[in-house]
Amino acid sequence: MATEVLVNDGGAPARILPFTAGSAVTAGRLVTLAGDGKVDHSGVNAHNAIGVALTDAAADGDIMSVVTGKGVILNVAVSGTMDEGKLLKVTANGVLVTGTDATLALSGTSYAVCLELGTGTGVRMVKCLMRN
Repeated sequence: MATEVLVNDGGAPARILPFTAGSAVTAGRLVTLAGDGKVDHSGVNAHNAIGVALTDAAADGDIMSVVTGKGVILNVAVSGTMDEGKLLKVTANGVLVTGTDATLALSGTSYAVCLELGTGTGVRMVKCLMRN
């Protein structure tokens, strides 16, 4: 992968943990621990994401690393318009998008604060401050 996921651990609040993938997983995307104990991309408006995939997993059963921790700065997969300081929520396949700040703060579905400006139609990596 051309862009590193971990930018700054903010004085080591990050934990990098090994998990077994439940399917192919792409580094930089939000992931959720499924009922079978395996990790998959988080779904739309997920409330139970555990962190961001640090490494790719090619298939079910592969061992992969996940970065967890509040205050960690990561390059995360996003789509759409990004504005500095905006809260981000998860959409399909663990990709983050800008949400309505008031709604996200109350619903518990915001996972990051965007630290860069930009627009794009495809999935790309953007620097974010993780909230959980």
